[in-house]
Amino acid sequence: MEEINVLEILDCYYPKFDGPTLVITSYCKSFIKQGNGINPTVIVPKFPKYVDNQPFEIFRTTSSKGPEGYYAGLPSMDAKLAKFLKNKKIDLIHFHSPFTMGKYFVKYGKKHNIPTIFSFHTKFKEDFQRMLKTKSLVNFMMNYIMKTINKADYVWTVSNGAAEVLREYGCTKNIEVIRNGTDLTLPENQEEKIKLVNQTYNLENEENVFLSVGRIVENKKLDLTLDAMKIVKDKGHNFKYLIVGDGPYLKDLKEKVKKLNLENEVIFTGKIMDRDFLSAHYLRSDLFIFPSTFDTASLAPIEAAALELPSIMTRGCSTAEIITENVNGFLADETPESWAEKICEIINDKEKLKTVKEATYAQVYKSWDQVAEEVSKRYREIIEDYKLKHTK
Repeated sequence: MEEINVLEILDCYYPKFDGPTLVITSYCKSFIKQGNGINPTVIVPKFPKYVDNQPFEIFRTTSSKGPEGYYAGLPSMDAKLAKFLKNKKIDLIHFHSPFTMGKYFVKYGKKHNIPTIFSFHTKFKEDFQRMLKTKSLVNFMMNYIMKTINKADYVWTVSNGAAEVLREYGCTKNIEVIRNGTDLTLPENQEEKIKLVNQTYNLENEENVFLSVGRIVENKKLDLTLDAMKIVKDKGHNFKYLIVGDGPYLKDLKEKVKKLNLENEVIFTGKIMDRDFLSAHYLRSDLFIFPSTFDTASLAPIEAAALELPSIMTRGCSTAEIITENVNGFLADETPESWAEKICEIINDKEKLKTVKEATYAQVYKSWDQVAEEVSKRYREIIEDYKLKHTK
């Protein structure tokens, strides 16, 4: 099979961690493992003192410090990058964020007749509104990113709902849905992993253990689930709620836990980078809590499904497209009362939970290797399609 060289471009990468970081890392690891002729190179901003350790090539370009600990890439100011690209055969450019890195590489693709793909992972407008506050700045940033996105030759996203959002933003291109997967799998030593989590958080005799995993920001709506948990507690149910992650809203969330008198029920674990230890948390839990309507298609519920953990999500959100209600997961309306009612129902019907648990693994779980096979095929088709259009 003919080898093709693909650039995977992102404005944020390790040690900062988010969904797109995991997506391109998982793509590249699966490409290498499958030996399918896809030769990936990841190009991302430099992060001070951080040393990469991946089985694929990574080029770090000049950067400057940005908000919330991020570093913005400055590829147009990097002579080493220009030399690197000049000496490299490139068949396709896939950029996963539309800021300085995306803008530079979509322009590079146009100049050198290389097809470009943009993947939409994040509801940028909501993030801009959270961080910038003023309408004029939000509009400026939206215009900035949409110019870049609409210059891409092909546009992908991770759910049908995300495609609708992107069209509302002003995307003029045809949008293709390529869903996410996970690298987590069911381990053989499940009892050992469950025991470790029990010992870590003193959960030995707990019947109802709930779990949330992800970056802790206000628009993830964990406030809603805490309000729901207060109602569940007041109805006389015992439970423990593990919240895995870190972020700028962590302090506010902890204060809310105190205010609601949930300090004995809610456990903040901090960020967990060890994937084996994280999988142990999924194994030990009875229900995955995912209230966010912000995410286009979160990876976390798919991770949960890999460990046979069903999710409860907000009805109508993009991530919930993978859920058939009460078959392979649960849904609630976007109110604490609706969430509390559904959680109490789940607590009271263990047989139903067991049935949904089995269907979750069979119907929701999807591996990154499966995704990589789909992506590899599309890469080759896109390269041929671009050649035909370019020839015409």
